[in-house]
Amino acid sequence: MRGVNMIKGSEYRWIDDEDLYIAVEGEERVLAVDHDIICAGKDPLRELQERLQQLVVPAHLIGGVNVAAELDAQRAIDQGTRLAAGLLGRF
Repeated sequence: MRGVNMIKGSEYRWIDDEDLYIAVEGEERVLAVDHDIICAGKDPLRELQERLQQLVVPAHLIGGVNVAAELDAQRAIDQGTRLAAGLLGRF
């Protein structure tokens, strides 16, 4: 309803100033994006965060990736929703 697209089974390749590069079932794709929200599971993907910081791109860790001792899907979904709404100036 709000123009958000979720792509299940994506493998993130890299992000540059204009695009997000992914692979879906082995097929390479390039997405022109304004904001990226990456749900990368419960294990930290700190390499991606570090790379984004090198590119001076804001990156936020939420849910179990941020505090792995407290895996809580409801909390992670709430944090993601609030972060996205804040980025869009709607919260």
